[in-house]
Amino acid sequence: MKIALSELDRIRFGITVAKAALDAKDDVDAIMKWCGDNKVKMLIARCACEDIQITQKLEAFNSYLMDTLVYFQNKRIVAAENLLDGRYSWRIATESDADMVEELAGEVFEGYSGHYHADSRLNKKDSDLVYSSWAKNSCYGGSFSDVVFLILYDEKIVGFLTVKKQDPTSCEIILNGVSPRHQNNGLYSFLVSLTKNWALNQKIKTVTISTQITNIAVQKVWCRQGFEPLKSYYTFHKWFN
Repeated sequence: MKIALSELDRIRFGITVAKAALDAKDDVDAIMKWCGDNKVKMLIARCACEDIQITQKLEAFNSYLMDTLVYFQNKRIVAAENLLDGRYSWRIATESDADMVEELAGEVFEGYSGHYHADSRLNKKDSDLVYSSWAKNSCYGGSFSDVVFLILYDEKIVGFLTVKKQDPTSCEIILNGVSPRHQNNGLYSFLVSLTKNWALNQKIKTVTISTQITNIAVQKVWCRQGFEPLKSYYTFHKWFN
């Protein structure tokens, strides 16, 4: 049973929040008891889509589906051409970029379709801040990222992508976005290309990434970049009154 209280969510939403990653052998009754013992107000539970029994048991406890995540993976990484429109430049972020990246993420993720925004009980502005603060913290490295790529236009950050190593031979693209005013210029695909080339230099063999199942545009980019579907997960919220 993988469950823990989320301090970041408590600070953001002002309630006791727990997060659980469930698999087929987990006891949902025990999860709910743990939440009661720890005075949890909201449980965020994630399970693989194929674990139908876990899904149905969560539903029986009045847990509500908030999103479906799909994961893609590239296990045959090849060097990518860095074809960037001449109006733009790129570099790796430093700590001094944190505030600007936070501002851009706030713009990119306003009204995002993730599980926080899907929950009508949560304030939408607070949900926006989940992602902007996450992007800001990524510029400081540590547990949030190993590298953050930036795209600039007239010295202003208009795109970013964060990457975290999962082990010495694999990494995951965690958070990314391009300013709405600069989309449809190939910038997102360029950021993915940067990640592939960085992975090769780091001797990394697999790159993984995820998004909501409804986010078709980025999945098309991944397919063109050599990524393939890997797995999918449901995210449920359970409120304790």
